[in-house]
Amino acid sequence: MTNSRAETDFDHQSLEWLARRHEHNADLRRDHPVVWNRRYGYWFVSGHAEVAAVARDSETFTPRYDEAAPDGLEYIGIMGIPRVPGMPPVGIAEAEGNRHAALRRAINPYMLPPAVAKDRPYLEQAAAWFLDQRIADGRMDLVLDFTNPVPALWTMRLLGMAPEAWEQYGAYFHGTAAYGQDMAEFQAAISQTPAMMAEVVELIEQRRRHPGDDLLSALVLLEVDGRRLGDDDLIAVLWNLIGGGLDTTTSLTSLALYHLAEHPDLRRRLVEDPSLLLAACEEYLRWTSVNETLTRTCTRDIELGGQLIRRGDFVMMSWLGANFDPASFDHPDEVDIDRSPNPHLAFGVGAHRCIGLHVARALFDVMMREVLRRIPDYDVDRAATQFYQGNPELYGVVTMPATFTPGEPVGAERPF
Repeated sequence: MTNSRAETDFDHQSLEWLARRHEHNADLRRDHPVVWNRRYGYWFVSGHAEVAAVARDSETFTPRYDEAAPDGLEYIGIMGIPRVPGMPPVGIAEAEGNRHAALRRAINPYMLPPAVAKDRPYLEQAAAWFLDQRIADGRMDLVLDFTNPVPALWTMRLLGMAPEAWEQYGAYFHGTAAYGQDMAEFQAAISQTPAMMAEVVELIEQRRRHPGDDLLSALVLLEVDGRRLGDDDLIAVLWNLIGGGLDTTTSLTSLALYHLAEHPDLRRRLVEDPSLLLAACEEYLRWTSVNETLTRTCTRDIELGGQLIRRGDFVMMSWLGANFDPASFDHPDEVDIDRSPNPHLAFGVGAHRCIGLHVARALFDVMMREVLRRIPDYDVDRAATQFYQGNPELYGVVTMPATFTPGEPVGAERPF
């Protein structure tokens, strides 16, 4: 351990820092994979080994959110520094101990490979139907018309929510993810939170009176330490599931499609051999790293990367930095679908590894196959494409207009 604390000073929320985030992560990782950011008062961790160590030890580096805990610590949760005022707890991602274990047991039956395989025909139907709506036009917005609605509709179905609500929830979660906290678009989206929470509470009450076979009913009936979850607990879990279902897979697929538009040889290879999409998914998970950062609170003094992290310190893990660490990946800046092994941390590791990883992989595979099979010559309007800006936690595409050779609808049945 070094005798002095490695320190730096940067604004992780500034547009300049985010525009050069790969360069900044590389500089920090090379010199100090664990470094104190004195501007905001937290440890920034960007090395692959160090990020993995934090993620695996959720007792020392807890995801808990609690501003006034009995032990006197402020627990920051996972949603960044500073946390957005009014941001609800993030359900399973910020749960610990028995609560976390119970939630995973309740949710897993809907997320494990057998359940995903059972749902795949519906995912394919939804993807085919949304593409049917635009294919004859020879133009569409690949995000707004396709990669956004397909995961959003599936999420509504999973939870037993009204399927047509996908547009409302999709607009809300993409609005809060795509912009920084001080931007007008973010403020417009976040202002809808109280009304949307009221709708969710009403839905919860309906399930308490008339439970069904959906995930929301399973959560309503769940008991943790002999007690059922209250409204606030259920809202937190639903917010976690809806946000994860609506945003990250949309961003992963959108960024992959954008990259392929610029790399025709790789696109041709995937068109000719769709079985390569399995490996391509893993590489795009690494290369896009759409969930770029995540925060935790240290519960005891510990050494990490040659630095002493004190009890009560905040820690920001850079999944992006870890997934581009040359110590773990050869030529990390390149997309290499033949990369093996590929120890990316896009889903996290440890007890809080992303519970929806099998769903994310299936959605990516279904949507990519549909596009590459039916509109393989799509051309993206790069000048009109807009990417997320101002959000240090998430990255993706807001809008991505594209043109292609018009085709015929396959006549997929409307999925909602």
